[in-house]
Amino acid sequence: GLIRAAVEAGVPVRVVFFTGGDVGECERYFNKPCGPNEAREFGTVRMEESREALEHMGLSRDHVQFLGLPDGGSGAIWNENIKVSNPFLDIYLATNHAPYEHLVRPNLPYARDAVIAAVKQIITEFRPAMIATPHPDERHVDHRTANWFVLKACQELLHDKEINPQTVILADQSYGAGGFKPAPYKYEKYTVFLSGETATLKQEMSWIYQSQDGNLAEGAKKTYDELSREEVHYRIMDWQDHLGWNE
Repeated sequence: GLIRAAVEAGVPVRVVFFTGGDVGECERYFNKPCGPNEAREFGTVRMEESREALEHMGLSRDHVQFLGLPDGGSGAIWNENIKVSNPFLDIYLATNHAPYEHLVRPNLPYARDAVIAAVKQIITEFRPAMIATPHPDERHVDHRTANWFVLKACQELLHDKEINPQTVILADQSYGAGGFKPAPYKYEKYTVFLSGETATLKQEMSWIYQSQDGNLAEGAKKTYDELSREEVHYRIMDWQDHLGWNE
């Protein structure tokens, strides 16, 4: 909803996908256990559906970027594989670097320093006034770690005076907290009000993800009057602080 609202208002938008989504639902898609070849093919399918879904929201493909991180591997990359000299070896893709085409950084090593460098590149090139991320306490490892990568990149950029300290950073809840050490940030509720067209497109967008339960989403479709016209985010008020809380 936030993406479409920005598109409607003529605000420049760039969407960045951290993982290729190459594990979730792979077996269901192929109806058999997935090896590295199937996982890479499935990741390619997932990324193409992402482009199509965002096109449905009015965002052109040249505003969509991918890092190609391994599905489910972000936690290990953050905690254990920090240096480029010691990248994470993903057992599903059978590689320690991003194997896909058309990435922000081709062959991106699966290492924390490399990911943060790529995120800093994206931010300094686009210079966003607002950044929307998953919530830092999400129980899904790739969700919460995506936030950690972004916040770490922003804090380092702030130290080097390469980002506006007034940049708005939003955290979005998906699955909810997972009982891990909570992030120390302060939050403020940030509500986005959606037009009827935006609410409709938001629902239709979910149907395009056929590789991940899009058919179930289509089966549970709501009428126009049932669609929510509000979308709640949480602004991180003190993102400039607490560097290193999760290291």
